[in-house]
Amino acid sequence: MKQAFFSYLLISTALITLSTGQFRVNTETTNDQSNPALAADSNGNFIITWSSCAQDGDSGGIFAQRFDANYSPLGNEFQINTTTGGNQTAPDLAADLDGNFIVVWHGPGPNQEDIFAQRFDFNGQAVGSEFRVNNDPNGRDLHPKVSMSKTGTFVIVWENYQIVDDYEIWQILYKIYDPNAVPIAAGKVNLLFQSRYPDVAINGSNNFSVVWVQDDTYHTSNLIMARQYYGNGTEKTSPWQVNTTSMNSLTQSSIAMDGSGHFIIAWDGHPDSANEDDIYVRRYKFDATALTAELLVNTTTSGAQQHPKAAMNSKREFVVVWNSENPAGSNIRDIHGQRYNISSAPVGDEFCINTYVANDQKYPAVGLKENSEFLTAWQSYGQDGSGYGIFADTGPKTGSADINNDCFVNSFDYLFLANQWRKKTNPLTADLIDDNKIDRFDLAAFCQEWLTESYQKTVVDINNDSRIDFRDYNFFANNWLKQGPNLQGDITGNGIVDISDLQALVFHWAKSWE
Repeated sequence: MKQAFFSYLLISTALITLSTGQFRVNTETTNDQSNPALAADSNGNFIITWSSCAQDGDSGGIFAQRFDANYSPLGNEFQINTTTGGNQTAPDLAADLDGNFIVVWHGPGPNQEDIFAQRFDFNGQAVGSEFRVNNDPNGRDLHPKVSMSKTGTFVIVWENYQIVDDYEIWQILYKIYDPNAVPIAAGKVNLLFQSRYPDVAINGSNNFSVVWVQDDTYHTSNLIMARQYYGNGTEKTSPWQVNTTSMNSLTQSSIAMDGSGHFIIAWDGHPDSANEDDIYVRRYKFDATALTAELLVNTTTSGAQQHPKAAMNSKREFVVVWNSENPAGSNIRDIHGQRYNISSAPVGDEFCINTYVANDQKYPAVGLKENSEFLTAWQSYGQDGSGYGIFADTGPKTGSADINNDCFVNSFDYLFLANQWRKKTNPLTADLIDDNKIDRFDLAAFCQEWLTESYQKTVVDINNDSRIDFRDYNFFANNWLKQGPNLQGDITGNGIVDISDLQALVFHWAKSWE
């Protein structure tokens, strides 16, 4: 075992990729930045878009930021919408293999509210002009979603709301375009009215699947419905019901698909109350044959688990993320996630993605790479200093090798790992890569942190005088149990000055350096 340990000291950097850590996406921080969406190309580059209040000179505007495969910004954040009058909001985006992408949103138009889109090339340069998607002059068109195939064909779905003879109706519409944005076909997806909040995914052959929630008078509870189409817009299947557990939530479901058309659908719901919502997922073959029953995703059941988003790669691994209310009834949320392997079995345990835990985190978006890395973006209240801001983090996370919580990784921590070697039953305190087993990958992750301090002296040196003493403690004590961004004494960076920060301060106490 000792020989293996020192061998992995040499090769561990080739086995484990260190996380970049949580980072802010938006540059402009005034007012709220909200409702993020993201997409990735085949090289692992990401684009994140969001709605920003008053940044375009009027109410809401749509902005975006590109990132390379190492999550470093590519250029500056940029404005998507050309029309700035009124509220442009609810953005979504999709990309092809080369990184060409399209952003969609709803905003004021010739009708009460319309669906708009703008195409971009892989360098982030606009292709053509902003264009209106919907043609029907009746009602309001809302909540667009878009998916793009590997070659650039794209399909947009949205909700159309009308009042006909004093009766409210909601219907799901679609429109498919070729790579040059020439329309191929358009139509209505749902058979019954009262259909809302669609999502869509397209495969490499341009066949696409649509999912939505149906809230009609013919059923005693709401339904998650889905339907498939060929690339020319003709029907491939009739609508079918996805969920088997009854629910009363008016949820926004999520669909993710690989290039061959295998897909997953995620949603939230509960038979009794939206305040007790759980997250479910179900997997299908390309021909809409169910490969699993509905699977309960969350293990945290206290509080509402809502707003799921799903992503799948070509290996058919997938990840589901959502907001988890903590504590129950508080309307304060964290971002949680769960990974799955190609057999639809959970990988590791449910995990919390955000490290900043002060205030509210909600409305996640997620993208999954071919190497199983994933990026999650969400809106976080107060973290950027002004209302909501957009933050992101990478996964899967490598856990801290400071297993005994003494702020230093050494032989005491190694004893925990050695005692749990080859075990596969929780609880596993040394399961650093969260796959419910202790093996060479945990050892490799441990070696990355061998003989390192959990928090560097420069972070603990709050007043920057190259010494840890009572001057630093005074800053710490003055902010004890305070919450918010950039607090002096918040050594862990979680938005709260608490016992974990005191532990790091004590570990470095009376140290000095040049």
